[in-house]
Order: sequence, then C-alpha cells, then structure tokens
Amino acid sequence: MRIRVILIFVFAVYFVRSQTLNYYFGNLHSHTGYSDGSKDSTTTGVSKPSGAYAYAKLSQHFDFLGISEHNHYSNNNNPGMVRTSYGLGLAEATAATTSSFLALFGMEYGVSSSGNGHVVIYGFNQLIGWETTGVPGHAPNYDIYNSKTVYDSLWRLVKNNPNAFATLAHPSYTDYNGLAGGSYNAMYDSAIVGVPFRNGNALVADAGYTTYPASDFFVYYRILLNRGYHLGMSYDHDNHYLNFGRGNAGRLVIMAPSLTEANLYTAMKKMHFYGSDDWNAKIDFKIGTNIMGDTMSGNSAPTINVIHNDDDGELADSIKIWSGKSGSGIDPVIIAIVKQSNTLMHTDYSVIADDTARYYLAEIKQVDGQRIITSPIWFKGKSPIGLKEHKKEISFIMFPNPTHSKLNISTGICDNYSVEIIDLSGKKIFQQNYNEPDITISTSQFEKGFYLIKVRSGNAVKTERLLIE
Repeated sequence: MRIRVILIFVFAVYFVRSQTLNYYFGNLHSHTGYSDGSKDSTTTGVSKPSGAYAYAKLSQHFDFLGISEHNHYSNNNNPGMVRTSYGLGLAEATAATTSSFLALFGMEYGVSSSGNGHVVIYGFNQLIGWETTGVPGHAPNYDIYNSKTVYDSLWRLVKNNPNAFATLAHPSYTDYNGLAGGSYNAMYDSAIVGVPFRNGNALVADAGYTTYPASDFFVYYRILLNRGYHLGMSYDHDNHYLNFGRGNAGRLVIMAPSLTEANLYTAMKKMHFYGSDDWNAKIDFKIGTNIMGDTMSGNSAPTINVIHNDDDGELADSIKIWSGKSGSGIDPVIIAIVKQSNTLMHTDYSVIADDTARYYLAEIKQVDGQRIITSPIWFKGKSPIGLKEHKKEISFIMFPNPTHSKLNISTGICDNYSVEIIDLSGKKIFQQNYNEPDITISTSQFEKGFYLIKVRSGNAVKTERLLIE
C-alpha cells in the first residue's frame, strides 16, 4: 500500500508539473460602425460591437473576437472614430464575454500614407490619438496624445503599459518609419508581438468561410526575425462587413490554460500563438518542454518536435522547419522537411556554444493547400554544447494526446526498441518491441485515465505522459 501511495504521488507531480494549454481560435482585427466598419448596416441592422460579438458567437470554430476600431475621425468622417465610442466599445466587450466566448475591444492606430502604417493595439482603457481639432463635439479626439507619424513614442506607450501589446497590421516595407529596413531596437521589440500571416479580405462581404485573401506577409515576417525581433505569426480578418469569423476559415490560434482576457493577453505577449488557414488545426511545436514563443538555452543540440493534429483528420502534405540566426540580417533557411506525415522530429547539430541565438519555426502545408505558420522558439547554445554531438539520444513524439482509440508514436529509430505503457499504480500494462520508426498502438482496450509511455533503446530511456479519454 505504501508503494502504491508513493507511485500515485510521483504520477501526480509528473502530470501537474506542466500546465495544460488549450487551443482557442479567433481574430483580433475587425471593425464596426464605431469607425469605418459595418458597411452593410442598412441591410443587416448591425452597426455596433455588441451586434458583431453576437454574430461571431455563432460562427464555426470561433472562440474569441477582438474589435479594433480605427483610432481617428478625420475631417470627412472617415473612418469616423470619436473618443466616447472607445469607452462604449470596452463596455460592450465586457458584456458580451461568456465562459465559452471572449469579446475584446482595442484600436487600430495610424494611417496608410507613405512611411506610416497601421498597428492593432490592445490593453488600453483610453484612446490614443492626435486630432486636436476638426472633430465636431470631440476636440481633442483622444485621451492619450501621440503624434500621428511618430512610432517611436507609440512603441514606448505600449511598452510602458504592462497590459498592452501591439501587432502590425497589413505591413509594407516602408511602414512604421522603415521598421523592416532599420536597426534592431529593443524597445520596439518589447511592444510589438506579432505580424499577420494573412490579412482580410477587408472589403468583401462574403460569409461562406471560403474567401481567402491573396496577402501573405511571411517574407516580411522573416525580415523582422533576422533583424533580431521576437515576433509571433498571427492572422487577421480585418472585417468591415457583417461576416465576423465567416469571411474565411483562417484563424489566429492562441494557446492558454483557459479562455479569459488575462490569459489571452499573456499568450499574445509570450507569443504562444500561430496563424492558420485551417479553422481547427492544432500544432504542437516544441524543443523539450519549451513551446512556440519561448526563449531557451541548452548545452546539447536542440531536438525540434512538430505534431500536426487536425480534428477533421486532414493530413499534412509537408512540414518544414525554418531556422535562422537572430540579428544576422540573413534570411532563415529550411533545415528539415517531411512529406505526407503529421510529425517531424529533427536535431540541429549545427548549434555551437556562445553563438548568436537561433530561432526555429514550423510551416505546415495541408493536402488541400492550406498553410499554418508558427511563432518561433529562440535557442541559445551554452558550453559544453557539441560534446554529445555524435552520441545517439532517444527522442520520440506521440499524438493525439489525449487519445481515444489509437496512439501514433514516431521515434526515428529503425533498429530494436521497446514501448511500454504504465498505469497509475505503476503496473506495466503493455510492452512491445519494434523496428519501425513510426508505429500505431490501439488504446481502446485500456481504461480511461493517465498513463506513462516509456520508450527504451539500449541504455537510453525517455518517458512521456498520456491521457486516454
């Protein structure tokens, strides 16, 4: 009995040690009639954020919506934002939030003239702007002043607000006073957390989930990464019509313990998110226990694990791992690729101690052509890295986890190794030897609950936790 109690305690520590993160799908870039959105309000009757949130709650695979109204009015009422509407939007977001849907309200700062650009900002309870005149009944038309074209002070405002974050909106190479062509700036880096994989279609009213934009900001994103910036890959709809969550099936996907405003803000600031053309693709991208968005160090070559898990059963046509040196100014390169597989495991032996930090990100392409791009993991080698360079170390990935009826395990090992399944009492309920790198084990005969999966090859052993539902 004493042994059983000890084993249960060990299992409890093992499973609680890392917090479970869930996947939530949504969008943070959209507009209503408080600025230049709701262009179809005369026919739909919806012109306020409250109506947008109610509509979005009924969209498929859509857990959160952020309304980010343009922050200014302009002399001709375009886009038409006034200061008092900002407070109304915040209140409507709070009222629309439920246990299963998160409503948020923020702003899209800036204009699109040469050298400027738009920025989606959350975390402020007051409107940032520059209009001192020209807005009937609302002069000045801001609570916090920032000169229209001075992004240096804008990034400082965001940085100095511990709750705030900013993502770049449909960026061009000359935007933000030439951010992509300038030198790395640590203050800017602390304020900006993301670049959209795609944006829009902003001015298309279709609500059939299939109208994907032609925009693709992956190259721009890589430029900022090689400049040294720590940014994640997001996804923007930029709605101006009543099609929130339904213009296409693309999603910003965040990983958080639960769906709250605080958890979403934390996930965004930590870059625990990715951009996906698919509305329910769950990507597990790790180095050890570190996930996308993390910065880590180690004294052995990093092993990158990628799992593509789609609830619709879609297969990954390809999985690529990109890698580059942060701050080098050199575009990242593809260091590993696998075809027709939902898993990829790769060890990068090129890392050396005290080298410039490397970053790794995954790009997944599904059979139907839809793509998914993750935020990076940044890795810094430290002595005595390289000593284990040629020593074979065991590593494996498994999915899905939790599982119902079957478990896929990929080890990359082609010679003899064993797989064991151990229950909560410490009893070994399954053991089998294999000689193939990819195997499938039926779990339907096992009771629901927590287990340990142990893979053994020679003297090397690795253990992972598993939940059977």
